[in-house]
Amino acid sequence: MIAMESLPREIMLNILSKLPTPSLLNAKLVSRSWKNLAEDPILIDLHFTHMASNNTNPCLILHGDHPIQNQLYALYLYPHNNNVGLVKSISSPPVPDFNVAASCNGWLCLSNSSKNTFHLYNPFNSDFMELPKSAHDQSSDFCTVLGFGFQAETKEYKILKLSRVSGNVRGHRICGYGPPPNAEILTLGSLTWRSLGQINYDPVQSASQVMVNGRLHWVNWPLRHHHNHRLISFDLSEEKFRLVPCPNSAAGFEGHGYHRIKLVTREGCLSVVSNINYGSFEIWVMKEYGVRQSWRKEFNISSEIPRELEEEVDPAFKISRLYRRSFTRVVCSMKNGEILLQYKCRTLVAYDPRHGTFTNIKIPGMPNMFEAVAHAGNLNGIDRLLTGL
Repeated sequence: MIAMESLPREIMLNILSKLPTPSLLNAKLVSRSWKNLAEDPILIDLHFTHMASNNTNPCLILHGDHPIQNQLYALYLYPHNNNVGLVKSISSPPVPDFNVAASCNGWLCLSNSSKNTFHLYNPFNSDFMELPKSAHDQSSDFCTVLGFGFQAETKEYKILKLSRVSGNVRGHRICGYGPPPNAEILTLGSLTWRSLGQINYDPVQSASQVMVNGRLHWVNWPLRHHHNHRLISFDLSEEKFRLVPCPNSAAGFEGHGYHRIKLVTREGCLSVVSNINYGSFEIWVMKEYGVRQSWRKEFNISSEIPRELEEEVDPAFKISRLYRRSFTRVVCSMKNGEILLQYKCRTLVAYDPRHGTFTNIKIPGMPNMFEAVAHAGNLNGIDRLLTGL
């Protein structure tokens, strides 16, 4: 058997680039020479290109909140068998409390709503940066929605921040009421936010924010606008908001709350998940971006609650923020055509649309309670983030 160290460097880099991100992190621990290889900029670029290809599943970040708050895990599921994978505990950012607002090119955008602070974090190399503060970050009375994306033409990362004074309903702080939000944008590398003025939309902060066709997309609050105005986009190049045509007959768009509607991408297309009944979904796909007539209902997923979720929930978990946000949702599409679902922050389930079957995913090392975020893992550092590489 030929020792790997005896292979030409180019071949070694190519082999290592095909490893899942958690495995590549483990490879750095083998020896000093392997560590040097794993930190080679050529390998980092090759690895990210391979992870972003159509032959791999996204690496999932699991944000655990019970029994210990703010624990992060990386989960990689192999493309041809979703019950075979890797789980690795990874370092949490150096902040006491955070929510994952968005993911882009291996970076997580984190928010701390109680302190109005925002950060970018690479969970695979622990690189971390706090975003500059703006005038709207000085008060806890503001509700904030974040958008985070990459503008390929200029190779710039941009963060969009929508801030509005929170309303008060029966003594509770509620977003979605009060005056329209103010929009600000930050291009990474700049020290100041640019104001885009007040906008007439109320996007919902959600992990279902998606980037398609150079635009960020959200579901809109239904409280102040007509029900058909549920999807909005923000063009990172033109820095403008637009309405996106909705499916004409998606049940979740008529007479239901925003919590019934989530966004995902499927084969690069904008897709809407409409939660019709408890645990039941319709998935609509916009085959031609911006064309209402191109929406197609591809899936109708009936309810199947895993048996273990019918057991009594740990009372301590009921006070955690994950339990308060607990719902059944679509996480992402898998490369084998299956749909990855998360049930009540407690388990992942793969749905096979060809046979209408469900498979519980149980990989050793997964936390008991978590929120899953689809993530394109990479090992790029802050310097490459700021230069758009």
